[in-house]
Amino acid sequence: MAMWLSMRLELSSPRTAMVSVVILMMHQHSGMVLARGFYRAAGMLVGNLAALMLFHAFPQERVLFFAALSIWIGLCVAGAAYYRNYQSYGFVLSGYATCIAAVPAISNPYGIFDSMVVSLSEVSVGILCAGLVSGLVFPQRVTAILLGAGQQHLTSFISFIRQAVHGGQAGNTLWLAHLRLTGERAQLENLRSATVFEDPEMRANNDLMIRLNHDFLDAVARFHGIHQLRARLIKVADHRAGDALRDLFERLLAILPAAEAGGRLSLAQVRALHGDLKTLRATLPAQIVSARTALDDTTPATRDRFAAGAILLDDGVADLLAFTGNYVALRTQRPPRAAPVTDERPEKLLNSANRAFALASGGRASIAILACSWLWIASGWNNGGSALISTTIAIALYSVMPQPTTVARHMLIGCLAAWIAGMVFNFAILPRLDGFPLLAVGLGPVILAGSYLGTFPATAIVGLGFGIYFCFLTNLANPALYNPVGYLDGGITTLLGIGMASLAFATIVPTGSAWLADRYLRQLRAMVAMRVCYGSLAGLRLTFESNIRDFVQYAGTRPASGSASRETLLNWSFAALEIGLAVIYIREAVERHVMPGPWQAQQDLLLAAVSALFQNPSLQMRERALNTVEQVIRETASTADGSGGNSGVLTAGPARVRAQLHVIRLSLIDDAFPLSGPPVQAAVEVA
Repeated sequence: MAMWLSMRLELSSPRTAMVSVVILMMHQHSGMVLARGFYRAAGMLVGNLAALMLFHAFPQERVLFFAALSIWIGLCVAGAAYYRNYQSYGFVLSGYATCIAAVPAISNPYGIFDSMVVSLSEVSVGILCAGLVSGLVFPQRVTAILLGAGQQHLTSFISFIRQAVHGGQAGNTLWLAHLRLTGERAQLENLRSATVFEDPEMRANNDLMIRLNHDFLDAVARFHGIHQLRARLIKVADHRAGDALRDLFERLLAILPAAEAGGRLSLAQVRALHGDLKTLRATLPAQIVSARTALDDTTPATRDRFAAGAILLDDGVADLLAFTGNYVALRTQRPPRAAPVTDERPEKLLNSANRAFALASGGRASIAILACSWLWIASGWNNGGSALISTTIAIALYSVMPQPTTVARHMLIGCLAAWIAGMVFNFAILPRLDGFPLLAVGLGPVILAGSYLGTFPATAIVGLGFGIYFCFLTNLANPALYNPVGYLDGGITTLLGIGMASLAFATIVPTGSAWLADRYLRQLRAMVAMRVCYGSLAGLRLTFESNIRDFVQYAGTRPASGSASRETLLNWSFAALEIGLAVIYIREAVERHVMPGPWQAQQDLLLAAVSALFQNPSLQMRERALNTVEQVIRETASTADGSGGNSGVLTAGPARVRAQLHVIRLSLIDDAFPLSGPPVQAAVEVA
């Protein structure tokens, strides 16, 4: 359709429309196609306007022109690496659209406006055709995919909760479950972003889906904390707190449904779970008070351990109740009646991307484009502009992918196969075709082959590269040209451009480098040291949990060994999660409750010690933080014991603060804390 319409409109290069269709229909669900099409149109418009400005500023200064072009594309790639989802795609398009519009017109500056009009027209044709076909011909709705993926995600989430609450699971097992959950949640967020373009009902429920994500982040953090607490209680001499908590945890385990092997939880099961959670939520405080009464003759440390677990369980049940309520409401189009709201949650999160990674991506793109521009000028290669365009597309498009070096290699294979297939088509088949119907019949099998390869995970990138570069290199033009030498030259330049991009990915700040991992780790620790300890509480917890989720996803891509291994980064992420959330809860409790006078001074000591530990991590700073936490626990013992008695375990501010202090202490003395060597006072019990 795109090729035919471009030819009927007498556009000079139908390949641009064809390539647009291939890229947009990489994901053939109509919502995703529409979303990508919208941002592609916006990106192409901005990119073409940038090309016009470059020609206005440097019409005859080729060196300055290429320097400005490389800076602009570098900024666009940096923006693509910094932002998420389709915003990222818009930045990518803004970058390489400038190159596509500007480079062919560099020898004829007065033709830039005509080049812009033709380029935007061809892209519009591609977007129109892709949107119509994806929406009308065997449409695949994102909404159905989203609901199905959400059902599978809920099943995995309940399984994760069962593992966390049951205890006894190896750390690696829970890590893998946590990584799977965060990956699933990120994919659901991508699908949510696409449904707003497709389904009016889902667009109306967008706020509900956002709250569902918020509830998930809260709940997964609390149940992970329960697992860590249970693992540490096994190591202490007095097991009475652990025994009392185990009885409470069993009440939750008893109502959690288990899906059949390979199955998913049904909506009826989730409804039943939601009702059981309401009942448990209503009876849990009395059960906690009863269990706490049986521990009156134990040490304050034992009572603190019990309080920490009880508070985590109570909050976790509340978050899970809200999650299941919103889940059911999304599928029944009814607002949840009893979804507890624990705090005001912002609709938008502050971006958690790493600035160093974004700047490194932009710098890498600028260097690659400058190198290719220099090669073009130095060699005098007539077709060097095609190499520059190919390098720009590759360096921009692949930068936002998780493993750009691997993607570039697979794209290179797809491009080579497309070059050979295009050679056969152009010079053996095309001269024998008469009229558009025969042309469509001749192209059909080749396009089908690339799309078929794209349906398998192992060959998806190869298939995408084959489809893109077959349309690009075959270059069905108005009028058609029989030019074998130009075709061979164009294929070599395209392969060279992808090769230069692959070399840049492998040598200039590789995504798997220890330097980049260290930048991510510094960002994580700085977030705890500054924002968690001293930042505004408005939206802090949600933003913090979202940042941790993204960091856990990044840590999952790291190698198993090395100075910045996956285990090291995951240990840091979980330590930051436990200590950071405990600090946030302490600050929130102090803000909501009228606390005794000494608390503010003790809180200042605690925040200073935690901030110093994450700013300059060392065994000495860890020891100092542990001493401070133990000092605060000792000096607030009498105040907490007198603030509400047993009934104050869940309601009194001092009791909740002491419980969180104990969570911090247990995290600091844990063997998995990411600093070599145990703390000197690890075995000391706090009286």
